[in-house]
Amino acid sequence: MVSTQSPTRPCITLLTDFGTRDTYVAQMKGAALGINPEAQIVDLTHEIPPQQILRGAYVWNDAFIAFPSGTIHVGVVDPGDGSDRPLVAAEIGEHRFVCPDNGLLTVILQNEMLHRAVRLDHPKWWRKSISNTFHGRDILSPVAAAWSLGVDLAEFGSPLALPLVTLPLVSHSRGKTSLIGHVVDIDRFGNLVTDIEPAQLPPDAQSLRCEIGAFHVHGLSKCYFDVDEGEPLALIGSSGRLEISVRNGNAAEEIQAEFGRRVVVRWEGAGS
Repeated sequence: MVSTQSPTRPCITLLTDFGTRDTYVAQMKGAALGINPEAQIVDLTHEIPPQQILRGAYVWNDAFIAFPSGTIHVGVVDPGDGSDRPLVAAEIGEHRFVCPDNGLLTVILQNEMLHRAVRLDHPKWWRKSISNTFHGRDILSPVAAAWSLGVDLAEFGSPLALPLVTLPLVSHSRGKTSLIGHVVDIDRFGNLVTDIEPAQLPPDAQSLRCEIGAFHVHGLSKCYFDVDEGEPLALIGSSGRLEISVRNGNAAEEIQAEFGRRVVVRWEGAGS
C-alpha cells in the first residue's frame, strides 16, 4: 500500500486532453498551488486527442511508472464532465490517482493492484465555486493538493461501492505463426506504438514480418540507427511494446495509420 507520509516536496503529475492553447492547464496548477505551494507539478502531456479515453489510458500507463512511489497523478480526459459520472481517488500499486471514473485507469489496473478507492463526494476539499464544465480545476486539482499535504484518502469521500470502470480492450488474435494487435499510441515523431509485448513474439526476431495494410517491415531492430534514413523498422520501444517507425521520418503519415489500426505480425512458416 502507498505510504501516507508525504515527501518534503510532493509530486503531482497532470495528464489531460486540454492542449496548451488555452489557460485550462494553468488554472488546474493554480488551484493546486493555492492549497500546497510546495508541490512539484509535472506535465505528463496535455495532447491526448479530445475525448479519447482509451488512448489516454495507454499513455498514462506508460508514463506514471517513471515517477517515485507516492506520486499523485491527476488525469482529465472526460467527455462526461458535469454529468453524474463519479470522480474518484485511488491508491493503486505504489502510486495515487485522481480522475473521473470513466475507464482512464483501464490499462493501469491491468498491471497494478488496487488498494483503496473513494468517490469524491466530500465538498469540503473542493473549490467554493464549482463549474459544471471544469471539474479538473474545481475538484480534482484541489483534492490532489490536499492529498499531497498528508490528508488521508478516506477524508475525500465515500468508499467506492462498485468496481472502478474499465473499458473493453480489443483482444489479440493469435494463430500458430501470426498475431494481430493494434496501434494504441502515436507519438509526435509519428512512431506507431502497439499493444503487442515482447513475450508474445517468437524468439527468432529476424523471421518477423509486421504488416499494417499493404505496408510491411521485416525483422526486429534494436534501435532506429539499425536502418538507413527513411527506411521503416520495427523495434521494442520505450513503452516496452512493439513499435513501427521510419528512421528520421513519420510512420503515421507514410502509412496513414491511426489509433486502433490493426497490426499483423507473422513469422516463419506463415504465408506472406
